[in-house]
Amino acid sequence: MLIALTAVLFISIFIICGDKGTKSIISTVMNAILLLAAIFLIYKGMSPVLVTVAMCVMITVVTLFYQNEVNIKSKVAFFSVLAVIVIMVPLIYYMAIHANAAGIPSENYEVTDSNGYTRNIDVSMLSLQISVMFIALIGTVIDTAVAITSSIYEIRANSPEISLADLTASSFKVSKAVMATSIHTIFYIYIAEYMTLLIQYMTDYSLAYVINSESFARELISVSISGIGCCLVVPVATIAGAAFINKEQKA
Repeated sequence: MLIALTAVLFISIFIICGDKGTKSIISTVMNAILLLAAIFLIYKGMSPVLVTVAMCVMITVVTLFYQNEVNIKSKVAFFSVLAVIVIMVPLIYYMAIHANAAGIPSENYEVTDSNGYTRNIDVSMLSLQISVMFIALIGTVIDTAVAITSSIYEIRANSPEISLADLTASSFKVSKAVMATSIHTIFYIYIAEYMTLLIQYMTDYSLAYVINSESFARELISVSISGIGCCLVVPVATIAGAAFINKEQKA
């Protein structure tokens, strides 16, 4: 069944997206390889945070410059993503350190020594939590940045005489719609992924315990970090996109 569903997915992408779909599949495989390589390097003792940041930059390069080709849209999106990552670093570190939500939650009873697992993996759980936040952040920021810069490019291409001020104003209108959709997507992914766990919590624990549980807090923090990054990339990508795209198309 899994193979059949995968085949249907690939065929649908090929039919609808053509060459872009092929590049999308290849870039997804490349990103998966990067993620596995990062896990292997962390397992070998390298710093989880440094490995994850490097992996996020490489994933951004693959997604933007291979899948979307090297052009003004991908260049501005890349700049916007890097800017947001730099801005978010202090907040991610602050939340990870003060939330005390790192490690294996006490609710995950299946992760026990008697089941063949070990709780001592000789890796800083705080560093792993910071890495998880970076990974959660990068996906939504890339998607939002690409959507915004592509929209700005099309607005400028279809209205050659538009001024920079009008282009920026129009771009912000589109960007707000993109941001609203992205925030909804983040929320729905979180609810869908943890619906079973939330129902289990409601069955076994009180609402106060659920809200204060380590698992709930950690995932809510990750979702909040993704949402904040999504909001921050909107003005960065919009202003930079309007300025650079307008300048290039004038030239």
